[in-house]
Amino acid sequence: MVPLLLNLLSKFTYFALAGLLIIAGCGVPIPEDMPLILSGYLCNSHWGPFNGPRAHLAPNIWVMCVVGLLAMLVGDSILYFIGRYGIDSNNIIARHVRKVLHSKRRIWIEQHFAKYGDVTLFIGRFMPGVRAGVFAFCGIAGMSYIRFVIIDGLAGLISVPTLIWLGHWQAHHLHQFLAKVAEFKHWLYGAAAIALVVGGVIFIIHRRRAARAAVGGAGATGDAKPRDTLAGVKPDDDPL
Repeated sequence: MVPLLLNLLSKFTYFALAGLLIIAGCGVPIPEDMPLILSGYLCNSHWGPFNGPRAHLAPNIWVMCVVGLLAMLVGDSILYFIGRYGIDSNNIIARHVRKVLHSKRRIWIEQHFAKYGDVTLFIGRFMPGVRAGVFAFCGIAGMSYIRFVIIDGLAGLISVPTLIWLGHWQAHHLHQFLAKVAEFKHWLYGAAAIALVVGGVIFIIHRRRAARAAVGGAGATGDAKPRDTLAGVKPDDDPL
């Protein structure tokens, strides 16, 4: 895949990066980090393919960062609007999103994602394989588009320039660096999975403690009703 992506980026530079990120954002299995790292490599006029007499043809790294960020937002926005307005449509993107979002989860998502969606959206931007579903979650849950763009953009301001600058910095041994990135991603995904599990356990424990405290407070103030009354059955109506 690297030779193909590098060939496209070398010929069409900014347009290729924009197209690849938009396509990847729509759910096509293209790792976003790869085009970004390779774009940074192209911007290196000393070690990249545009060196020597062709140094003047090297893309500008700042322009590449802006193009990458805008293209990322466009791709993410497509998934957002699919989730909000076209999740039941028959286009290829909607069908892909429905595979990620099981229909039975939609009620739960609408109730919970709007409340806890900010952190989920921010973290999801850094998690390949998960972020497509996260962006669609935002649309389904009714998150405002401005809020979506701000949070997603803040996360993109971290990921996009970082990956481009890493590719520029490590251009002198690109292939070794890409191999290290591929190896490190497995550790990153594992750490992210562990963090999600720990976060979920902490959240459940917190909710249970809050529920117990609410029940205890109601009993202390005399607001709690007898069990039979709460069930809608008076003590005299007990069939036994």
